[in-house]
Amino acid sequence: MTICVIVPVRSLVDGKRRLAGIVDEADRAALNERFLVHTLDLAAALPGPTILVSPDPAVAAHPAAAKAVHIPDSGQGLNAAIRAGREQARRQDAERLLVLPSDLPTARAEDVVALAAGGSAVAIAPDRRRQGTNGLCLAADLDFAFKFGAESFTAHVAEAERLGIVPDVIENRRLALDIDTPEDWRDWRGSA
Repeated sequence: MTICVIVPVRSLVDGKRRLAGIVDEADRAALNERFLVHTLDLAAALPGPTILVSPDPAVAAHPAAAKAVHIPDSGQGLNAAIRAGREQARRQDAERLLVLPSDLPTARAEDVVALAAGGSAVAIAPDRRRQGTNGLCLAADLDFAFKFGAESFTAHVAEAERLGIVPDVIENRRLALDIDTPEDWRDWRGSA
């Protein structure tokens, strides 16, 4: 089965702005690069292409992204970027697609493989607060409306149910930790 991984990345230099009070600009850029390399390594565990969607040319030019397909982000928001990635995945005859955020530092390849192996047409990995979505795997041909943003986990469950699908909810503590806030940062650094 061909599984295409869609990785949206804002920017290597400008990403993770909410950490500005505790991580300086140079360290945030290094962190974003580290996250990109880690996420591309995770994506490589699945059989199929990786699609990077980013407005930042440095993301596409990064050596770790050499085997990925780059789609320029139109600037219309995260959900539009993921839709563009899905269209590219469909052109590449993907049977399933996996949306993987680039800020899951404790995730392992086996976690991503387990998410992709969900038995339902939709599998969702929530964040640790069960508010956000830290991984979303679905059949590539589904007319699924992406709902990333505030309370996306609940919104994605509702979207699957709208389509008549009972989603697999994949509870995984390593996938559940994303780095969005200073609290996330401190929890991650405290566990490292």
